[in-house]
Order: sequence, then C-alpha cells, then structure tokens
Amino acid sequence: MGDVQQWKTAIECGGRVVVLENTTSTQEAALEQDLKVGDVCAAIHQSAGRGRGGNTWDSSGGIAVTVVLENATPQLSIAVAAVLAENLQILIPDHAIGIKWPNDLLVDERKLAGILIEQHNEICLVGIGVNVQKVEQAHAVSLHELGSTHASSHVANVVVSSVFSANELDQVTATTSWLTRDVLVGTTQSFISDNKQVTGTVLNIDPMHSLVLETEAGVVTLHATTTTNITTPARQS
Repeated sequence: MGDVQQWKTAIECGGRVVVLENTTSTQEAALEQDLKVGDVCAAIHQSAGRGRGGNTWDSSGGIAVTVVLENATPQLSIAVAAVLAENLQILIPDHAIGIKWPNDLLVDERKLAGILIEQHNEICLVGIGVNVQKVEQAHAVSLHELGSTHASSHVANVVVSSVFSANELDQVTATTSWLTRDVLVGTTQSFISDNKQVTGTVLNIDPMHSLVLETEAGVVTLHATTTTNITTPARQS
C-alpha cells in the first residue's frame, strides 16, 4: 500500500478525504479542491506551509493537515490547541506538552506543532502541522525523537479527530483545558501590540481575551486580537 492510500485509510472522517503526495499548502489545496464542511486535506510533503503572523512552517519530517469546518467559534483556536495537546500526549506519555499562547505546542521549549485557522467566506480552514520524524532545527522537536513509534498516517488521524472534537467544546471547557498546559505565566516575554513592542513578566492569561504583563512602566493588559508573541530564534518555527 502506497503512502497516499495508507493515509486515506487511516484518516477517519465523515466527509471527503484528499491526500496529496506534494502541495504548497494544505490550506490553499483545500480551496483549490473545493472542499466542503467536514472534509479533510492532508499532504505527505508540503513546500510552503504558513504559520500565524505571516511566518512559515517547515514541514520537513512532519505532517500537514487542514480540516474544513463551517465557522471559527471564538474558542476554536484554544480548543484545538488543548485537545490536540491532550491527544498527542498519549503518543509521548513521558513528555509534557505545553501550550505557548495562543496555540503553539511545545515540549521543553521546542516546538512540536503549530495551528493556523483561517475563515474563508462560508468555511473555516483549520491547518495543523506536527513534527513526526526527526527534525534538524534546534528549536523544534518531533514525536519520534520523544519516543513515539507511530506512523505519520496515524498522527494525521489524531489531528483530524482532535479538530472535530475541539469544535464541540464550549468556552469554559476549552479555557480550563488550555490553562492546564500554559507555559508563559511567570516568564519574561516580548509582544507586539498595536505595532509597539512590550516586554515584561507574564502575570496572567485569559487565552481568549487578554494577557497581563508586569513591565518597567507598570502592569499592562494586552488584548489577544492585537497581540503577537515575539520568540527568540531558539523558539521560532
């Protein structure tokens, strides 16, 4: 059985499953394939993956999956991060998966997975990249490096089921689950908010709404919709 057919067999989905050997981005491919709500697009090799804030996602050694939903609920981003972290944790039980606000998955400050959610007219595209096999970047880590022996096709199915499960979570459940994996509170971070850089110690995070920093100028509240976390080169993807 070839890789494409293996992935199609592994991914459990009530809708259409499109698995591509190569593509630029599963987000773009989902649109090109005219996928509908409930469908999935996955790629064995992705050459131009995108991340939040215009960043790129290096897909070498990993998987790329886009799940099509109807609308992005306010809690969808943190819900997907929380459920995906919980389900990937089963594959690497000896390593704690944390979430860097709002939805990057980390293990020991190294990036394991990233999430990008985009609304396109009447459909919502939930794109996820997970490092599965060994990666060369010092700032990233893969499931296999952490002890998992699961095939990429299995991880792709975990991603798909996580998205559909996360879409059913209410705000309270999503927030509570997300907060148990937060890795920023108590650390010093820099953020871009309204085109200005703000640096301070993270005092509190309401993952859907705001983040509170203690800066040299005093306590500052940054709103989630206008704030981007700046990471050092060792923690970027």
